[in-house]
Amino acid sequence: MIKRAFLHIGGEKTGTTTLQNFLTRNAALLEKAGFYYPCGADEICFENNAHFPVAASVLTSAVEFVSVERYRTLSSVLPHLTQMCRIAEGTLILSCEHLSSRLDHLWQIRKLRDALPTDDIKIVFYAREPSELALASWSTGIRCGNNLRFDANRIVPQIRYFNHVQTLDLWAEVFGESNLIVREYGRTQLVGGDIRQDFCKQLGVEVTNPLLDDDRNISLDLQRLEVLRHINEGLPQFDQCADGWRRAQSIRREIIEFIPEGKPLVELLSRHDTNAIKARFSEVTRELNGRYFGGRLSRKWFSEDFPEEPIANSPATLQDAEVIRVLVDTITRIAEKMNQYETLIGVQRSRRISSRLKKRLRSLKQRLKYPLGAMKRRVLAPHRRASVPSTEAFGRGTLNRARSLTRDAE
Repeated sequence: MIKRAFLHIGGEKTGTTTLQNFLTRNAALLEKAGFYYPCGADEICFENNAHFPVAASVLTSAVEFVSVERYRTLSSVLPHLTQMCRIAEGTLILSCEHLSSRLDHLWQIRKLRDALPTDDIKIVFYAREPSELALASWSTGIRCGNNLRFDANRIVPQIRYFNHVQTLDLWAEVFGESNLIVREYGRTQLVGGDIRQDFCKQLGVEVTNPLLDDDRNISLDLQRLEVLRHINEGLPQFDQCADGWRRAQSIRREIIEFIPEGKPLVELLSRHDTNAIKARFSEVTRELNGRYFGGRLSRKWFSEDFPEEPIANSPATLQDAEVIRVLVDTITRIAEKMNQYETLIGVQRSRRISSRLKKRLRSLKQRLKYPLGAMKRRVLAPHRRASVPSTEAFGRGTLNRARSLTRDAE
């Protein structure tokens, strides 16, 4: 039976995907060191390199972060976890960032604790500065179907997702504050500047010659996210149609590579708004710093005292004409890629491969027809009402060229 357990509960956007991939790939090495990270292919509490079914099993509504197959077995996850812990040896490691972001009630956390047959349980949580967390989480939201504009005024301590003290209080109530290991997320604060090294240090384990991958979940730039946000307006949300949302995810993954790159995401948040967010969280930051960091939180968590500018500097945003231009560039790139594939395959005289590639790209174009059309109508509507011929002329001319390229590719 396991003697000890480490629950890595996040938080979100703190290198969790990179860490979970590392733990999965090096599970055998960890087991030799006395640490057990359950990650078998038939393990019902495990999926996508982490223990997402464990978090989903204590939630009362459908969630998007587990597959349909795993969703059917959620009622068996915690009993299975208990039985697995009674058989396994050493120290258990579970990792899922949604444990911190989705579990809002004490009864949910107690239910998880009761499933673990040991009293020696440590909770590992990485805290990210709220303004940084806001940008990173908005980026992930867009990639998962969100279509809301970024609004710095919505980043407030009343939202638990950004209030680390509220989250830690929930887990301290069940496991005790002394059993919480709280770390600051940031390259300069992590051991070796790496989430994997830092986590192993907290566990007291050294993995010799581990298998390493590049960092995962790198944020997209501002331009691609803004265009994708508009496209999302024509695609189903998870709460509207779960199956439709899953199909939409495949559309998003394929179209991202065709959207031209733009300005860095950090330019979405002005210095003025960044400072305002930090000021709103000042009391929370002071409490977090005193209770969990011994006054060692880095300076970036605290607001700056600089003179207010006459006009607060505005963040970088895409205007409607820019959105149209980037959308047209995206359609053009898809058409050009189809031409490139057909030319390449024609030279290689491989009809079988050509047919498959053409089918994939034409399928993507067909699936995008409605969301792109809806986005175009929505973006152009204000200009039509205001009779602004320059924007419409720009849109019509460039779109006609894109359509011509698309017809040539067919």
